[in-house]
Amino acid sequence: MFSLGWEVGGAAWSWRRRLWEWEEELLGECRLLLNFVVQTNVIDRWQWLPDTVGGYTVRRAYQILTTQTDHIGDDIAALV
Repeated sequence: MFSLGWEVGGAAWSWRRRLWEWEEELLGECRLLLNFVVQTNVIDRWQWLPDTVGGYTVRRAYQILTTQTDHIGDDIAALV
C-alpha cells in the first residue's frame, strides 16, 4: 500500500466495490495514520513499568491488581 500512495486520493485508498458505512468509518480511523512516520533506526518495544528489569508476568500483574488497589484509579478499579 505504501508504494501505491498513502496520501488522500492515492491508489492505496481505491476499492473494488463501494464501501459499507461502517467500513467508511473504519477507513476514517485509518487515515489518522497519515502523519505517522516509521523510524527504522529506533528500537521499538513495550516496557512494563512496574518491573522494567524483569518485564511483564501474569503473576505480577495479578498481584498489582489484587493488592495495590489504592494506587489504581477508581475508573480502572471499576473496570477490573
